[in-house]
Order: sequence, then structure tokens, then C-alpha cells
Amino acid sequence: MVDDNVFREVDEELRRERLAKLWELYGVYVVGVAVGVVLLMLGGIWWQNKQISDRQAAGDKFIEALRDVSKGEDKKAEDAFKGLINDSPAGYELLARLHLAASKASSGETGEAEILYKKVALDPSADKILRDYAKLNLAILRLDAATYDETLAALGEFIKPGAMWRGTANEVIALAAYKEGKLDIAKKRYSEIIVEAGAPSALKRRAQVMLDVIATSEVTQ
Repeated sequence: MVDDNVFREVDEELRRERLAKLWELYGVYVVGVAVGVVLLMLGGIWWQNKQISDRQAAGDKFIEALRDVSKGEDKKAEDAFKGLINDSPAGYELLARLHLAASKASSGETGEAEILYKKVALDPSADKILRDYAKLNLAILRLDAATYDETLAALGEFIKPGAMWRGTANEVIALAAYKEGKLDIAKKRYSEIIVEAGAPSALKRRAQVMLDVIATSEVTQ
């Protein structure tokens, strides 16, 4: 029994010495790895909190810019939208770009509006709804200068059954057709708007007015 106890004590002492030597050799690395893991975790938490904070700040600025628009403070709103375009999370940057484009279009600055809409339309990271909205507005801006064929090529995908912007796209294409005297095509597009269940009532009223105008012009010819 005594021998067993002696051997056991010697064995334990040897293990302690080996552990001590291993710690001397590798302890700093073990501590480094542990600290690294903690720093990565803290870094991840900090990044998540920063993203949330940035989005909240951008959201507040965006809402404030919309308030400025509603109050007619266009210059202040424009500066706010430009600020969001230059420094905000991707979602708010795109929305700010679209609102600024609409503001430029309404004030007659169509060249700048086209640039802004085109930027969104060609952005592969943008949501498809936003890209399509930008493409639709580009076609509207170019309606006076574009031919019917160019307008149809730009909006052909939008007039398919179930397409989100189908009613508005049909109206733009119908106007392009009417402009070139393609009255049968214009009537077809306006008629589709009237029978489309989801089309806004204002859009249907405009379509009916244009159908009446076309009918009158055909009678007087």
C-alpha cells in the first residue's frame, strides 16, 4: 500500500510538472485564443447594435425629410435626401434616391431625375419592386422623346398578367401608341385598364376619358 501511494504521488507530481511546462510553452496562446473569441463575440454584438442604431437614425432622417416635403420645404428635404444617399444603410439610400428623383422630375429637372432613377433601376442589390418602379418612371420621363416601340420594349414585362405595375404600364404604352396615331393599340391598352380588377379607380377614369377622346376623334375623321 505504501509503495502504491508513493508511486501515485510521484505520478501526480510528474503530471503537474508536465502541465506546468506545457503552460509555460503554450499558455500565452491559450489565453490569446480565449481573448480572441471574447473579442469576436463583443465585436459581433457591437456591429449588430451599430447597424440597428444606424438604421434607426436613417429612418428618423427619412421621416423628417418626408415631413419637409409635406410642408413645402423642398430645399431642406432635398439636402436631407442627398445626405441619406451619401451616408445611410442601403434600403434608405435607395428610397432617398427615388424621392429625390421624383422631386427633380416634378421641378422639371428631368436629366437629373433620369440619372437617379437609372441608378436604382440598374442596381442588382436593390429590391425588384424598387428596380421596377425606377424603370417605370424612366419610361414616363422619356415618353415625349421615345417612340412607341421604345416604350413597349422598356415596359413589355410590366404588362404581363399579374405584374405589379401593370395598370400604369398599360397607360404609358397606350399614351405612346396614341401619340403616334396607333389608335387600335391605344384602345386595347385602355380597355385592359378598365377591366383590370386591381387597377386604381383614378387610373380607370383616365382610361375611360381617353377611350371617349379616341371614339370622338374616330367619328369626326
